[in-house]
Amino acid sequence: MVDFVQSRTPKGAVQDATSDSDEDSTGRNDGMTAEEIRKAPWNRLRTLSNSSADDIGDDAKHNATKSPVDPEFAEVNPSHTDTGIGDDFVAEDLPAFVQTNPPEVLNAFVEELPALDDTEPPVASVHEPVQGLLRHQASTTIKLKSLLDRWEEPVNKLDKEQDPTIHEILQFRKALSFLDDSHPFGLSFGPAFTRETCIKSSKSLYKRLLGFNPDSPVLHFDVIGVLAYDAEGNFDEQKAKGLVRLFRPDKFDEVSLLAFVQSCDGVYKKLRYLRASVGNSTLIDHVLENIFNSVYFFFLGLVILSILHMSPWTLLMSLSTVMVSFAFALGPSAAKLIEGMMMIAIRRPFDLGDRISIGDAGDKPGEEDPGYRDTWIVEDCNLFTTTLRLTRTNELSSVNNGSLANCKIVNHGRSLNACVNLVLPMRIEVTHEQVQIVKSAIDQYVRDNPRVWSCLINFRILKVDPNIELIAYGIRVQHVKSWQDMLPILQARGDLQKFCTEIMMKLGIHFNNPAIVNDVFIKQFPLQISPEEVFAQPDQELND
Repeated sequence: MVDFVQSRTPKGAVQDATSDSDEDSTGRNDGMTAEEIRKAPWNRLRTLSNSSADDIGDDAKHNATKSPVDPEFAEVNPSHTDTGIGDDFVAEDLPAFVQTNPPEVLNAFVEELPALDDTEPPVASVHEPVQGLLRHQASTTIKLKSLLDRWEEPVNKLDKEQDPTIHEILQFRKALSFLDDSHPFGLSFGPAFTRETCIKSSKSLYKRLLGFNPDSPVLHFDVIGVLAYDAEGNFDEQKAKGLVRLFRPDKFDEVSLLAFVQSCDGVYKKLRYLRASVGNSTLIDHVLENIFNSVYFFFLGLVILSILHMSPWTLLMSLSTVMVSFAFALGPSAAKLIEGMMMIAIRRPFDLGDRISIGDAGDKPGEEDPGYRDTWIVEDCNLFTTTLRLTRTNELSSVNNGSLANCKIVNHGRSLNACVNLVLPMRIEVTHEQVQIVKSAIDQYVRDNPRVWSCLINFRILKVDPNIELIAYGIRVQHVKSWQDMLPILQARGDLQKFCTEIMMKLGIHFNNPAIVNDVFIKQFPLQISPEEVFAQPDQELND
């Protein structure tokens, strides 16, 4: 990997990116140090890696032509400041600007925005792709999108890719041969035939990559980011976003040793699971092939006997009575067997190593996350049975595939980007400003932990109860991992819940459930005990 980094690094790419960022940010980052300015581009790329392709394309065009609310654009178009916004207005001020100004000011602001065309941008030059493409702080597109409802593009089946060609199939088969290699990640990475050797090789590689920035004890993502350039120095945006999603740099665009090893270890586990799944699918395909071959040769034999004028129908008619008896006896079992085989061969609801939950089709999910708490790990699978391991007790069980065919199977491994829901109980006298402080603190917490959380999806009121002076807010946060890694997600959920509780307690708005006082009326005392004796006893004796 080190050799590959050296071969793919354009001449002065990292230094040019740093200098360009410093030069271009002098007018809008007065409160930032040179180190923070240098680390900004990949932080923006991490944010854009979670956006859709259309939004990224719009942001790229918008950033290339400069946003109308950008200070540099305001210098070219002084009339923009007539709305009283000021030259130091940036996109981060947009939510507050929208909330604090009346509709007349907002309409005047929108009317004064000049139309953008495809002419030359009002800047001297467009910097290298990381900065010119991903400088979304000067763009209002992402900020406006954050104020809209969350929505995802529906899947159009007509846009499905075409069937693979023979060349692509041969390439895939050649790639599968590297799964059994002792160096699946290349010679520069080192041996990775076991998990221990993969950890040692990733640790050694991290130390070698530190040689590219010897002044820092932590690896900066710029060193890994040069892999997004090809041999000719062209920047590949998709590869850059893939690197960001893989290594997940922190808010300072740095990758620690633990984070680097965790990323490599995650890829190694996916590689091993892929190898096991391919091997298991190969065995299932062989069994299916033998079944179809048996049926094919049976009918072929009947045709050959008919051609040779050796009619087999007499023998079949004599066996029809026995066959009908077996059909009544084994009919339901055969139907379940075929149904289970079709589920594994056609539906393929899970792979080896997947975390799944099983329930009836009408079962409703629980109120806590995840909706189905009892999970199983798929240990083995064939056409007839599936071996499952209960994660809570590590117990193994074998299930007939026919009994699973009509069940609801929740595949947590395929449920990407787990969503976590929290309820924040507050006192009913909480002000709007205090609620906004809590929301901003949660949003900042999510941005400060990019290796854990992806984004804050919504923040809304769930319940208002004036009787007990309660107002409950609900938040939904998206995790970077799937529910396959349930334990880290639950741990992160607990940390976020603790953080929110601490913020509310500091603001004095946390709701404390009041003690419930019940008045007990004794209708009649037992004959052996008089009221005077009861009230004359000390409290300690009564408690005993």
